[in-house]
Amino acid sequence: MTNALNWYAKYITPLTRAYKDFVKEMENTSPEIFFHDGERKFSDREKKFMQIHSQKNRGTDNEADKQKFLSDVWAKELSKKTELSSGLTYTQIDEKQAHHYRIFEAELKRSGMDSVARPYETNWDENMISASDLPEGWMWNDYDDGSGSLRSPDGHSYYSYDLQTQECRSPYGNNEWISMKDFYDVPKSLDEFKRDAEKDLKESAAQNNLSPKLSEEEKRNLLNYRILKKENEFILDNLEITADQRKAYAEQEEFGTTDGDYTLTEHQLDKIPDVIEGHVMSKNDKYELAYGVLERTLYGVSYELLESGEILNIYMDEDAFPQYRILTTNDIKFNNQNPNMMETQKDFDQVQYLKDQMKYLGFGEGEQLHKDLEKGINAKEQQFEIKTGSDKASPGNHVDFTLKFNKTERGGIFLNSYQATLTNENNEERSHNFPVSRESSFTAKEAINLLEGRSVKIEFLNPKTDQVEPAFVQFDFNQPKTDKGNYLFQNFYKKYGVDTDKIADKAGLIFDKPEWKETAIKSLEKGNIVKVKFKQEDSVIEGKAILDPQNRNLKLYDNDMNRLNSNKPLEGLEQDNKHEKNNVKEQSIKR
Repeated sequence: MTNALNWYAKYITPLTRAYKDFVKEMENTSPEIFFHDGERKFSDREKKFMQIHSQKNRGTDNEADKQKFLSDVWAKELSKKTELSSGLTYTQIDEKQAHHYRIFEAELKRSGMDSVARPYETNWDENMISASDLPEGWMWNDYDDGSGSLRSPDGHSYYSYDLQTQECRSPYGNNEWISMKDFYDVPKSLDEFKRDAEKDLKESAAQNNLSPKLSEEEKRNLLNYRILKKENEFILDNLEITADQRKAYAEQEEFGTTDGDYTLTEHQLDKIPDVIEGHVMSKNDKYELAYGVLERTLYGVSYELLESGEILNIYMDEDAFPQYRILTTNDIKFNNQNPNMMETQKDFDQVQYLKDQMKYLGFGEGEQLHKDLEKGINAKEQQFEIKTGSDKASPGNHVDFTLKFNKTERGGIFLNSYQATLTNENNEERSHNFPVSRESSFTAKEAINLLEGRSVKIEFLNPKTDQVEPAFVQFDFNQPKTDKGNYLFQNFYKKYGVDTDKIADKAGLIFDKPEWKETAIKSLEKGNIVKVKFKQEDSVIEGKAILDPQNRNLKLYDNDMNRLNSNKPLEGLEQDNKHEKNNVKEQSIKR
């Protein structure tokens, strides 16, 4: 229905002073005077007021009447609680009211009718606060009891919260209530919660995996908001890629020869940035971005060229959850600048590259970390170190990192390796030096997972086949360390037969949405302890899982990390090549 009113127009606009004054004028003035004998020109806002007023008080059928009555009953509870709402927060009452009203609206649509006004009006305008960093129409509905929620322009609730219990409702999946506290069990302030919620909403808009899903208009407005509100937006000029160019690229890509020139002109290439977030773009990088997606697997980040000309940063964090961000001119550099500025630009790119490298390796982007980096760069010594920590270790464990940098005679600065030291609650230490390269490196979280005894999936050179292929690796703590003080690896190559997807199915894992399975599998393969649901006997249990590649199994635990199953390989996943298990060797490898 093209003239349908959104939630804001239905429920908020009629409560505003401007609307009430307009309606009062319309109802208390003769049509001839009000319409100026047909000569009056109405503004867009006044036309909207007239549309709202004209759609009020339409009839409905019995089922719609029933749902409307229930909706109004709960609406009255928002104004004055009775025994009906005893023990419920205002947010929970609000959700009940909204539930019945949505059914009411569905009944109206089924009968081909629409409605706007509620017979019973509450003081919604006193509780509604515009979101600080979201498009118009997004409102925070705050109640006196410390509960509330974020309302979309279409009237859906997201990020409901209850400050008394320090819980909030997840906007994903089954909308479960989760803790608002941080890793250290410290409660968040309401301002912090709202700021994080608004940021999360904008980052989730591109994938639109919210529940309920955003409308296309809401999604588009959220994606465009950052650009509309900022002066530093970056829009890539239309590359005008021809059908022949796309065909040539597709044919070459099919054979894996992605280093060639697919007839992009120099004029087209010049439109593409030379540096993105500190990364110098090779010619091949520009081709990949021009034709859709540029992936930087080392850093868990990819860049997608949108139809609007914006470049979308998609970053997979250490838990394999994607984060989205539209790049701005601050992230983009071209090399066709004033030659006198090039030296300064070169220095800036190098520093920014190192900052991004630390970020994507999982060391964060804290102020102190950046200060220590700049201090080391400015020092006279050819080598320098940065010490930092992480809160990603399991409870009872503590981890420290020492990042090791080296300067070249030509002025280059490189992060060569980092030392990770894990200390458990018994004050026992495990340490390993992880090399860093452009091709592949272990992230900080992967290093923690290895030191805590779990396996990580990587790609590196198989010495048996001299081919790059995927493998699972884990430390062998039963063998002596190497001369360099590092642990030997146990490697489980492709032929060993570890299929995480099949293992998850055989273990009876349950996922509310198909995309959640993909995220869980990626997280398991990174060596993370993953929250899961699984079948046990005749019930569904919430617990945790750890991938065990050596036994081609999942280790299942309850929420207190008590083991629930054995190490026996899952039925149906026995490896035909049993001799492969005997060929697992301990060796020092380079990823």
